[in-house]
Amino acid sequence: MSADSSSPSGSASGVDDTDSAPVSTRRLEAFTDGVFAIAATLLVLDLDVTKLGDVHTNSQLWAALGDQSFGFLSLVISFLLLATLWRIHVWQFEYVVRVDARATLLNTLRLLGVVLIPFTTSLISEYNDFLPARLLLPLNFLFVIGITTVHWFYLTSPKRDLVAGLSPAGVRSTKAGTLVALGLAALTVVLAPWFGSLAFLVQFLNPVFDRLRAPRPPGVRKRHH
Repeated sequence: MSADSSSPSGSASGVDDTDSAPVSTRRLEAFTDGVFAIAATLLVLDLDVTKLGDVHTNSQLWAALGDQSFGFLSLVISFLLLATLWRIHVWQFEYVVRVDARATLLNTLRLLGVVLIPFTTSLISEYNDFLPARLLLPLNFLFVIGITTVHWFYLTSPKRDLVAGLSPAGVRSTKAGTLVALGLAALTVVLAPWFGSLAFLVQFLNPVFDRLRAPRPPGVRKRHH
């Protein structure tokens, strides 16, 4: 039997190059969904009733809850950010039919930023008066959006054949969308020293820019699910 027939990759050494061969996205999607779910759940751990102090009356409890209002606000903002990032991931992977080693690495780097969000949220909740605390959550979000942008540009490269069911116009439109999101994330970092968590309100401009660019095509369910 020849070396070519004994090796699925057809290499003369008979060694299957499994590390670089594109594979199904199923396991990657399951792992990514799990990381997002855990990160979102960890956000609530920053809310602790022991922080309410010594409470003996209704008015004291309401006052103590009011003192924790910024922590609630930070949790809501971070939860919505994680939900937005997860939604982007879900939509993109409706078109991604296979991934290679570099795509997997980029996704792993993105998840590194995702798991840091509960920590940076805690910082801005507890130390909002300090500049590093106000900056780290926006920088964390910028990192995740930046990796997401690089990841999408890599996945949609025509020479890699990792995406199916998306027209060239759709690819251009979605790439423009990721660049807009990256720009708004950078603007959030610029505004954060003055406005803290409220700087994330600029993210509401994203739907406005979405209406100005070409319509984004609907998702396509993949056959292998």
